[in-house]
Amino acid sequence: MTETQPQPTEPSDRATTFQAVEGNAKEQYSGGALLVTAYVALWVVLFLWVATVWRKQSAISARLADLERVLDKAADDLDKKK
Repeated sequence: MTETQPQPTEPSDRATTFQAVEGNAKEQYSGGALLVTAYVALWVVLFLWVATVWRKQSAISARLADLERVLDKAADDLDKKK
């Protein structure tokens, strides 16, 4: 029968050195794949943000052009009344 060692309860009881993992422990994801995934996610978010800002700017430009047209018409109507 094997004895189980008590779990350390105090910080000073814990090991302060590196303990290598024994066995066949493999990484679940490679660092390169994670890096590429992060860059792709960043570019997708950036592209969506730029597209949203571009669409909003187009809507504002259209509203501004409409407002200028209405103001010009109102100014012409005032000139005709004088």
